[in-house]
Amino acid sequence: MYDVIIIGGGIAGLSASVKLNQNNVKSCLLVEARDRLGGRMMTSAESGLDLGAQWIHGGVHANSLYNYAIKKGLLKEEKQIKDGGWDGELFYTSQGRVTDPESSKKAWEIYERIYNEAENYFRRDSYSDDYGNSIQTFYNMRSKEELEKLRLEDSSDSDYNFEDMKLILESLVLKFAGYLGDTFEEAGLSTYGTAIELPGGDVVLPKGTESIIEELHKESGPIRLNEKVSRVEWNKDGATIFIDKNPEEVLRAKHVICTVPLGVIQNNLITFQPSLGQAKENALANLRPGRISKIFLHFQEPFWLPGEGELAFAWSHQEMDEGRQKNDWTTSVPGMNEVDGHSNVLCMWVCGEAALQVDNLQENDILKGASLLLRKFTGDPEISTPNRITRHAWMKDPLCMGTWSYPSLHSKHEDYFELMKPLPSEDNPRLLLAGEHTHPTYWSFMHGARLSGIEQAEKIIKFVEQKQLLQYNL
Repeated sequence: MYDVIIIGGGIAGLSASVKLNQNNVKSCLLVEARDRLGGRMMTSAESGLDLGAQWIHGGVHANSLYNYAIKKGLLKEEKQIKDGGWDGELFYTSQGRVTDPESSKKAWEIYERIYNEAENYFRRDSYSDDYGNSIQTFYNMRSKEELEKLRLEDSSDSDYNFEDMKLILESLVLKFAGYLGDTFEEAGLSTYGTAIELPGGDVVLPKGTESIIEELHKESGPIRLNEKVSRVEWNKDGATIFIDKNPEEVLRAKHVICTVPLGVIQNNLITFQPSLGQAKENALANLRPGRISKIFLHFQEPFWLPGEGELAFAWSHQEMDEGRQKNDWTTSVPGMNEVDGHSNVLCMWVCGEAALQVDNLQENDILKGASLLLRKFTGDPEISTPNRITRHAWMKDPLCMGTWSYPSLHSKHEDYFELMKPLPSEDNPRLLLAGEHTHPTYWSFMHGARLSGIEQAEKIIKFVEQKQLLQYNL
């Protein structure tokens, strides 16, 4: 019997394993269903592109992952920062027109104001019934209010193009959705900002997120790959783990930390007997696993200069609605951006139901759609078709079933605290959940996943130490 079994070899599971190993919990085993470690942190061996998680969000010392990367020498002295703020990027319309620069900048300022309000909405003493806890309703209402306010305040000699501003604000719902992890329909307003966004920008890892995984692997305990867990039977004394490929083989442990993604649990690809209990099941059901498709487009020759490869598509509400009705995935693409260190690559993001559609498309269909998008919005019929793509279809992946998580209309902040509570009790931590979908302060972030694994491991360490102390005193 093992002291601890960790299910899942992503950053949460590996961080838990390292923590246990550093605290002399030697009888610890990590089991991973894939033939590799890292989970949704996956760097392409061929291109060096990060197919999943890409940045350390928050280059400050309040970020444990940032500190770890520095300690392990994974960041250059001149660290690369991707700033999501206004950098003069241009918005292109579906008629191949560039929007007015000053109006574009003002629309971006309004967008950032509304985004910051949404992020801090949970801090309010009371919530308005006008929004129905919906980010979608909140954004649409606030955009309209801000434009009307500007019209009233604006002098007659203003150069603002209000039609352009309205169009840009409509299109920026896709940018917001891309950060949220899905389209707005099911996103909860009152819980959204509870994931604290640290300052310091998005830090680029020169060798990809896999460099983090490699360092954690060096410090972790024993690992078994290609071991897919199908069932966990637990009680007040420990747990029995059943392996999918060999039902007769079981693993036993005094404690289990389960770090599998939210989509895997929601689709019952791993079951628990007895169940996790109504409170945890409700908390899990309230969350959404995220639907984003991230696709790298490789061009024979770039049509942009370094620093000029940011293209934001200004879709109107009408265009996006008609696109959804026609199952046209391209109307859910907010834009494309150049990729650091890859002069001939653009990254394209697809949000929501369209992302699931794209994950099921063949490469040639994606290449065709992407090239049509570029020609349509730039107005340049001579832009070449990319020659290949690099991607990982996370929503089709049975070991993920989604991307990063987010709270739904029904979520409460208390749900995250519930998910971090051990079973059967705090005093007897036998079954614990971890992963980016469980952390109350940094859910959805890599550093949130890391902290969840560490914090759950600490509960087991404390339990073991107290038990040893009791035995010593006896």
